[in-house]
Amino acid sequence: MAMQTDVKSAQVTSTNTVYADATRVKAVTVSYASGGTVVLKDGGSGGATKFSFTAPAAIGSEHILFPGEGIKFNIDVHATLANATIVVFYG
Repeated sequence: MAMQTDVKSAQVTSTNTVYADATRVKAVTVSYASGGTVVLKDGGSGGATKFSFTAPAAIGSEHILFPGEGIKFNIDVHATLANATIVVFYG
């Protein structure tokens, strides 16, 4: 099976646009403080929520691999972070 697209990554340390075009998010690595949160939205800060993560009451990190083709974002990928940083794998 041939690779469909090149997979890229972006580290995000504060609320910001991760990628400003349509793409599929394949995976995320979340590093968090106690009670950290991550929300990925399609179409900026007011867009549709596509992924949400709330950290447990301890410091840690998680790698989350999305099944199949990943999560499709039609406009852009926007991350809203609280007490967390992420690496987003997309393509």
